[in-house]
Amino acid sequence: MKKLLGILLMVNLLLVGCNGEKVANKENDHPRKPEKGEATQKKAKDNWQSILNDIQLDSTKEALKDQKAGILIEDNTMEQETKDVPLFPTDMDSELKGKLTEQLESLTEETKDPEMLEKGLLYLLGSPYYKDVIEPVEAFKPGFKEPDLPEPEKTTKTEKVKAKSSKAIILLDASSSMLQNVGGKMKMEIAKDAVKRFAKTIGQSSDVSLIVYGHVGSSADKDMKKSCSAIEEKYTMGKYNEKTFVKAVNSFQAKGWTPLAGAIKKAKEMTKDYEADTTIYIVSDGAETCEGNPVKEAEAFASINSEYKVNIIGFDVDSKSEDQLKKVADAGKGKYYSANNPNDLNKTIETQWLPSPLDLAWAFTKAPGPWEIMEERKRFDALSGPLKNMISWENDRYTKAVQILEQEKWIDSETSSTLREWLSERNEQLRNIASQLVKEKYTEIDDRASEIGKKVTEWTDRMWKLRKESGKEW
Repeated sequence: MKKLLGILLMVNLLLVGCNGEKVANKENDHPRKPEKGEATQKKAKDNWQSILNDIQLDSTKEALKDQKAGILIEDNTMEQETKDVPLFPTDMDSELKGKLTEQLESLTEETKDPEMLEKGLLYLLGSPYYKDVIEPVEAFKPGFKEPDLPEPEKTTKTEKVKAKSSKAIILLDASSSMLQNVGGKMKMEIAKDAVKRFAKTIGQSSDVSLIVYGHVGSSADKDMKKSCSAIEEKYTMGKYNEKTFVKAVNSFQAKGWTPLAGAIKKAKEMTKDYEADTTIYIVSDGAETCEGNPVKEAEAFASINSEYKVNIIGFDVDSKSEDQLKKVADAGKGKYYSANNPNDLNKTIETQWLPSPLDLAWAFTKAPGPWEIMEERKRFDALSGPLKNMISWENDRYTKAVQILEQEKWIDSETSSTLREWLSERNEQLRNIASQLVKEKYTEIDDRASEIGKKVTEWTDRMWKLRKESGKEW
C-alpha cells in the first residue's frame, strides 16, 4: 500500500512540473513589449563596435549639420537645446543620468579605446539641431533699406520723388524777339546757357529732347509761313550726352516768328509711342504769333496721361504775353515761372529740380549710422545666440559623461586626459565656427552700411556741384 502511494505521488509531481513548463512556454510566446527607447539602448549595449564605426568625429560645420540625435536625448526639443545657459552649472537630470550611466558601463565593458569612447559620447548625447540653427545664421542679410536719393528733375519743393522712367521735351523759343539784349547780353545766348545747364541736370535720369522754333526766316511778313512751319527737333529724344546736346544748342540763332502752338503739337505727336511720363519745358519770351492756339494744344497734350505736364518759363515777357503763357501752363496742368533777368532765369530753370541746401545738409541721415548698425547686429545676434547655447549644452553633457566614467573608475587617468583634451578641442572648434559666422556677418553689415554711406556721399557731392554750376550754391 505504501509503495502504491509513493508511485501516485511521483506521478502527480511529474504532472505539475509539465504544466508549469507549458505556462512558462506560453508566456515566452508573448514577450513583454519594450518601453520607448529600450530597444535602441539594448541594441547599443549588444553591438557597440558596429554602431560606432559609422560615427564621425569631424568638428566641421557640415559635419555638425549632418549630426544625428543622441539616443538618450532624441526626445529633446529645439527649445531645450537652445535655451539660455545658466550662470552656474546645474546637475544632470536624474533619469538621464541613470540611463547614461547604464550605457557607459556597457560601452566600457566592450572597449576602452579613447576614440571609440568619443564616438560613444556623440552617439549617446549629440544634439540633432545644428542644421536648424546654422542655416538661418548663414542666410542672414543686412536689412538696411536702399536710400531715397532723388534725381534733380524729380524734386520740387512740394512734390516727392517718383520712381518712374520719364522723358523731358525742351521747347526753346528762337524767335526774333530773343535777339534783344538783357543786362548787356543777348536773350538768346542767356537762354541757351540756361538750357544747357538744365539739360545736364534733368538728363541725369530722364531722356531728353530739344525742339527749336522760330529759328528760320525772319520776322518779316514774307517769311511768316516759312518761319511758322519751321519746328525742328535738334536733339533727338534719348539719353543725355553733353557734347552732342551743346552742339545742338549752338547750331541755330534767333530769327523769325513764334509758332508756340505748333511746337507743343509736335511734342504731342512725338509722345504717341512713349510709355514713360513726359513733361514739356518751354523757355520763351513771348506769346504765339503764328495764329495757333497754344492753350488748346497744351490741354490736348495733358489729356494723354495724368502725368503729362507743360511747364513754362517766361523770360523777360510783357504782361500780355505773360497772361497767355500762364494760361498755356494751366491748360497743360503745369506751372509758370517768371524770369525778368539772367539771374532769375538761371535760378528759375533749375530751382525746382535740385535738392535744397537743407536737404543736402541732412543727407547723411539717409545712410546707416552707429545706432542702426548696432540694431542690425542685435538682430543677427538673436539668430547666432541659439547656436552658442547649443554648443554649451552639448559640451556640458559630454563633460558630465566623462565625470561619470572617472567616478566609476571605468577608465584610467590616461584615457581620462585624452577624453578631456578631445572635449576641449571640440568645444573650441565649435565655438570658432560660431565666432567665424559672427565675424563674417558683422563684416557684411559694416560693408553694406559703408556701401550705402558712399552712395549718399557721392549723391550729396554731385547735388552740391550742380547747385554751384547753376549759380545758387546756397
